[in-house]
Amino acid sequence: MNSFPSKRPALGALLLALALTVPAQAATESSGGDVVISADKAVFRQQDGFGLYQGNAELRQGNRQVTADRIELHLRNDVLHHVIAQGSPVTLREGDELEARGDKLEYDVADQRIVLSGNARIRQNGRSFEGGRVVYDLRSRNVEASGTTPEDRVRIVIPAADTQQGNNNEGARR
Repeated sequence: MNSFPSKRPALGALLLALALTVPAQAATESSGGDVVISADKAVFRQQDGFGLYQGNAELRQGNRQVTADRIELHLRNDVLHHVIAQGSPVTLREGDELEARGDKLEYDVADQRIVLSGNARIRQNGRSFEGGRVVYDLRSRNVEASGTTPEDRVRIVIPAADTQQGNNNEGARR
């Protein structure tokens, strides 16, 4: 496992590339612990700003876990800017709050946005969002789901408890 310091501290959720780019202090402050990444094979090309973990790739940090067949890390000027994870499926879990899966996961670090594509699904606090493409904004925690073709439809499930709470609130206002 390699650790390379970064000029940019890690932010909130997901943080796939912490394994190679975040100082230990920043990783501990922002997400609760050391990052451990493992795979059957790993390559890191410092001059190219490219890291690749292949074969049963797994990243863990605190209560976050990402599993994929392949995880790519892309850096610019020694700063992480993009992560791509591919698998069948790629999975992301953060405690009981967030579960995500898809054939491909892309993480844009600057925008703090995750895009899942191919059989994409996010379950967040009991609600689920499914479609050919699901976008999750880490800052706002907003979710957008869309089909990949005009015939594709999205599916959003809101648990009964959420809808009953909404009805109770309406009754209280009347």
